[in-house]
Amino acid sequence: MFEISKELQDYQYKIREFAQNNRDLANYMDMSNEGGEKILKELGNKDLLGMKIPTKYGGLGLGEIAFAIATEELGAEGGNIAHTLHTQLNALQLLISIGGDSAKDLIEDGVKARKIFAVGVTEPEAGSDVASLRTTAKLEGGKYVINGEKIFTSSASFADEILVLARTSGNIGDREGITLFRVDAKSPGVQVQKLDLIGMRGAGVSYVKLNNVEVSKDSIIGKEGDAYKGAIKALMIGRNGYAGIGVGIARGALEATIDRVNKRVQFKKPLIENQWISFNLAEAYIEVEASRLLTWRAAYLFDKGIEALTEASMAKYYAAKTAINVTRLAVQFHGGQGLIKGNKVERLYRDAKIMEISEGTNEMQLIAVTRYLKR
Repeated sequence: MFEISKELQDYQYKIREFAQNNRDLANYMDMSNEGGEKILKELGNKDLLGMKIPTKYGGLGLGEIAFAIATEELGAEGGNIAHTLHTQLNALQLLISIGGDSAKDLIEDGVKARKIFAVGVTEPEAGSDVASLRTTAKLEGGKYVINGEKIFTSSASFADEILVLARTSGNIGDREGITLFRVDAKSPGVQVQKLDLIGMRGAGVSYVKLNNVEVSKDSIIGKEGDAYKGAIKALMIGRNGYAGIGVGIARGALEATIDRVNKRVQFKKPLIENQWISFNLAEAYIEVEASRLLTWRAAYLFDKGIEALTEASMAKYYAAKTAINVTRLAVQFHGGQGLIKGNKVERLYRDAKIMEISEGTNEMQLIAVTRYLKR
């Protein structure tokens, strides 16, 4: 577990090189709040997008550790480019968990970014509590008519298709009766409004309104009314990949800060010679390393077929907390430069805040760990 294979090392080198070559795109996405589709197209063209997707679906089959590596390496240059990757892989995981071989063609298209997917799960009244979703899909005249709202739907502003969880039977709160549909993002009745967030900008995070959207029976992924368990499994696995983003954000901010305090001279000596600064950076380094180990441990367990939900929650919680702590320190140690729009640590600081809320708030992660302690 503490030594990754030669194959994973090679992948890490390639994705790190890719991330470093696209740091300007991360800044462009942040400034313009657009451009996420470019990162996916490039990753797909270079066969870097399907790192954890089984080879039978056109992926590389490298597993969850490869996913954590990818989100960390991209996150070190920009949380927004890592978030965009994460959304596509979350969608592919949903297709695998719920649709399996019946969704093979869609998964293969997603791995190559021939199709870009958004995932419509979160609603104004249903975030972490997926069973409380209110979006409905009713069979009328041989077609399903979907009505509802989805909020914080990443990639929706540039997606080709939106994977929508909707209730086809039962009542709000029931786990049965939830179905996954593929919906063309350009369908009549689909309204997408891009949101203006403080961080993860350019990742296409949007409000989606579904107003009498008609889809065929063939649009169902998997079996009708049977999507809840597969959705939860996919989202929990994805949570650990999101922890990797936190590790990357923290690492990127720390590396930039170490470089600055070694070069910046004040009172005739580099800032790193100030013990208070060096001790704070030493603690930050320890936090980053600990976050990575928590993330890789959960990934390792998932790869072994173990349901590592508590471990994923711990990793996501600690990585998000570390990202906040380290980027705050980075801005502080950059002084006035850290306050300037466009400075890398300023951008990562804003991305880090999203980490505490997206993919399940830090409070939800603590609830998950508490449940384990009460067993």
